[in-house]
Amino acid sequence: MIERFNIAPPNMFNRQIRGQYTYSPVVVVRGSDHAHIYVAGKTSILPDGQVGSVGDLRGQIGLVCRAVQASLEHVGASLDDVVRTVTYVRDIDAYYAVADERYKYFRTSLPTNTLLGISRLAHPDMLIEIEAEAIVDPSRLKNLGSESFAPVRSGPGLQK
Repeated sequence: MIERFNIAPPNMFNRQIRGQYTYSPVVVVRGSDHAHIYVAGKTSILPDGQVGSVGDLRGQIGLVCRAVQASLEHVGASLDDVVRTVTYVRDIDAYYAVADERYKYFRTSLPTNTLLGISRLAHPDMLIEIEAEAIVDPSRLKNLGSESFAPVRSGPGLQK
């Protein structure tokens, strides 16, 4: 049996249009022997909707990594469980100059990473976005039914 949970961790910005969430900040897919955790791209946007560390890529990397970490911890995982990241930056050379900031968070188990240089993120003051995937033992999971959108759909391989 495979179960899917869409999670909106508290104290994080999550875009809504007319009262509807536009995406799931975290999706957990739980099977009998392991669980995949998908963290939507995190940016330097603060819970109040303002962009933090404007003009400071190092500061934004810290905000983004802490948001990824908080998302994972909310469902029972850690940064050490991350197996894959995708990093979007507006200036690759500027990123390489401060990439050591990222390694303060991803220290022991380096995930794979795809680095993409792009022209713009969701807000012009955002300089970086990181999405992450983690794999954990299902016994470690928590907070799967406590959020505003618990198991969302059933279908082939998915159950409520």
